[in-house]
Amino acid sequence: MQTSIAEITPEELQKEILSGKQPQIADVREPNEYQALHLSNTISLPLSTISQGHNLLAKDRRIYLMCQSGRRAHTAARELVKLGFEDAVVIKDGLNGWQKCGLPVEKFSNVWSMERQVRFTAGLLTLLGIALSTCISTNWLILSTVVALGMIVSSVSNTCAMANFLGLMPWNRGK
Repeated sequence: MQTSIAEITPEELQKEILSGKQPQIADVREPNEYQALHLSNTISLPLSTISQGHNLLAKDRRIYLMCQSGRRAHTAARELVKLGFEDAVVIKDGLNGWQKCGLPVEKFSNVWSMERQVRFTAGLLTLLGIALSTCISTNWLILSTVVALGMIVSSVSNTCAMANFLGLMPWNRGK
């Protein structure tokens, strides 16, 4: 069983693809991220559903894992190893690295990334709290305070309740 997670550079994987091999590539980003931009011939397997959706992958083939930067792909690789997959390889630097190399991607929609949605929503709610506290009642400052505290907790815990909530919105669910 694999103990450390192997990595492959985007250029090395592209060479395999161009040589006629059909690698098994799983994109572990969330559906809205995948819909907006992804590699062709990849399997969308969000990290949040990997324990239920891993049956989409062939255990007897090498699995290349991609996310935005590589962090979630490493987490997915460790999870797949626990589930009995022995040959999981992370695409180094993820989609960011792939694009930096100028390699081809497929773009489908204008859905914002989850990070961008969270920043927008946090900013909007903070501004709304300030505006309402000026116009209606200073009690509305509580809204801005709650958003600020939520962002601090999100950073410290490396989780995001707002992202989880936004992920339930219809535009963030896969087709």
